[in-house]
Amino acid sequence: MSPISLGHLAKQNPRYRRALDQLEAWINAHPQDRVLNPQKLRQDIRNVNPADLTMALTLATKAGLLRRVYKVLTPSGVLADAEFDDPTAIPDKLPDRFEHYFETSDADVVPIFRRIA
Repeated sequence: MSPISLGHLAKQNPRYRRALDQLEAWINAHPQDRVLNPQKLRQDIRNVNPADLTMALTLATKAGLLRRVYKVLTPSGVLADAEFDDPTAIPDKLPDRFEHYFETSDADVVPIFRRIA
């Protein structure tokens, strides 16, 4: 994917400049990653307050650069492949990576962000 620039968002939201700059650097250092998992971002971007990082993701989403989708954590701790725009649309059962179906009622639903640009 092509490099992303969040500079315009940083100018409009100077309080979150550091978080936006770090998020931009992470995205551009991982061009093959089309999906951004906030948990992974928090592990990789340690010098930014998690609340500010969350706000940076929200600002990028509102600007149309990212899209929030939801995934389900399988019993083995891996995110299932299926993505949902609305967590209420998650079916009662989903396949894991080995095509074994599991009940989603007790599974964690994880918001993630998909790159649009």
